Amino acid sequence: MKDVRVLHLASFEGNIGDNANHNGVHELWRTCLPGYRFHFHQLEMREFYWKMRAFDKDFAALANTYDLLVIGGGNYFELWVEHSPTGTSVAIPQEIMGMIRTPTLFYALGLDPYMGAPEVCVERFKGFLDMVLASERCLVSVRNDGSKQSARTVLGDAYADRLHMMPDGGFFVRPESHYHPELQDDCRTIGLNLAGDMPDFRFGGQDGSGVRRFLDDLASVLADSLTRNPDLNLVLYPHIWKDFSLISEFCQRFPDPLLRRRTTVAPYLHGPGSERYIFDTYARCALNMGNRFHTNVCSIGLNVPSIGFVTHPQIRELYREVNLPDRCLATADPDFAANLAGLLDASLKDLPGLRKRYEASMVMVRGQATAFLGTVGAWLETVL
Repeated sequence: MKDVRVLHLASFEGNIGDNANHNGVHELWRTCLPGYRFHFHQLEMREFYWKMRAFDKDFAALANTYDLLVIGGGNYFELWVEHSPTGTSVAIPQEIMGMIRTPTLFYALGLDPYMGAPEVCVERFKGFLDMVLASERCLVSVRNDGSKQSARTVLGDAYADRLHMMPDGGFFVRPESHYHPELQDDCRTIGLNLAGDMPDFRFGGQDGSGVRRFLDDLASVLADSLTRNPDLNLVLYPHIWKDFSLISEFCQRFPDPLLRRRTTVAPYLHGPGSERYIFDTYARCALNMGNRFHTNVCSIGLNVPSIGFVTHPQIRELYREVNLPDRCLATADPDFAANLAGLLDASLKDLPGLRKRYEASMVMVRGQATAFLGTVGAWLETVL
């Protein structure tokens, strides 16, 4: 077995979904790349956003002390970053990329044009891709959230056809068993995540009317469901600190007896290892709902029926890619409340059947992951 020192550039703090992603990556690599023993050293991407580090000669020198550089997963191929030399959050200038001799794997990245894709960003990104795709030392993959189709639409077939697809690591998260005061053994629990960042983009409008309408509808539907089903409880999950704003606004709309007796907020945890607690709670729920990417990815991976709230096109594309397009709802639809009420009731009546559908989807997703990691294994044999 070959030891490989890996410099892993990604986000590790401040979003529990990132930790679920990396948890799943480590699990998969252990099983699908058995000829290697990987030693991961974390380099926090947010330190580059916070100007604590820079993609400069020192970064290249650091990368060259490792056997392998892995960038991702995460939504880092965003195409709106006009101040970036690549047009994306992977803001590595080509001259710096050229200094890196270490084999580099761009892993399961979100290629995201939804916040905008100015021509200057598109052209810079094409230039960056021209360089890395031409190098035998680089391998580039995007995640299964519609990123391949986005590449085809924005960049063109010549680029999209050369990008590999790798399912997000969150599909393969493996939690650990814990005691959960948030859950009651004699009740079914609905898990709910409410993403509190980017409210204008997610809900539309500058006056907050979109988010208020969404919360009004959601609180009404869930209050009715809990009232009609006395064995149902509700637990809310904060993934980042900004989620507390929406959790608070939701609770202000929810009936006081249901809040005091049947509603819990899970702890806000962060950092590597914390996902093992939070996603064990996810795994024990009867049903999970929410509009965060990893709320939906991890629920699917854990075979827990879910309802995705489409406040970002990636949620719709995610469910389309895993052959579960009926499991998400557009919150901007005027009939959102009625649609949610109907889908929630139908889901609670057929949880075993839904689990079987999710299991079938995961057979496909695992096959996609195994296929790409076979490509990674063959590439590693040539570059290490």
